[in-house]
Amino acid sequence: MASAVSYRFLTASQVKRLYTRHIATSLPTQPAMLESAVSSAMNHKHYGQTDLFQLAGVLAEKVILDHPYQDGNKRTALYAADMFLKINGYQLQKKPMAKNDTELNKGLADAHVFVATSQWTSEELGNYYASIAKPLEAASKEIREYSKDAVEY
Repeated sequence: MASAVSYRFLTASQVKRLYTRHIATSLPTQPAMLESAVSSAMNHKHYGQTDLFQLAGVLAEKVILDHPYQDGNKRTALYAADMFLKINGYQLQKKPMAKNDTELNKGLADAHVFVATSQWTSEELGNYYASIAKPLEAASKEIREYSKDAVEY
């Protein structure tokens, strides 16, 4: 039951690239779990979820809970959700984890901890993303590259 709304979805290799660029150079210890987490948002879209922020929440929740990396899963989830939103026209932060944005960073960190500790669902995380996201002002070279390589669905 696919809908007429089309989005760009990140691939597992793109999430790996975000991880190695921003967190560490190690590979996922559970690559199948990363594939599953990345596919989950697209599966939700296939079965009728058309809200972009809810899809970002699903992506982040699955990365957090599937735990594909030894370390950095909550940060990976943030970078993946933020890039997913950016390639679809929104942003959580202009520059994730920027030193001058401590209040927003704390809110995002807390939100991801809430998901990791089962205090929040992907729906609540998606609602939080929707409450703080802003339309993307301009796509950087990195965003354009991720957008070009993403899966459109």
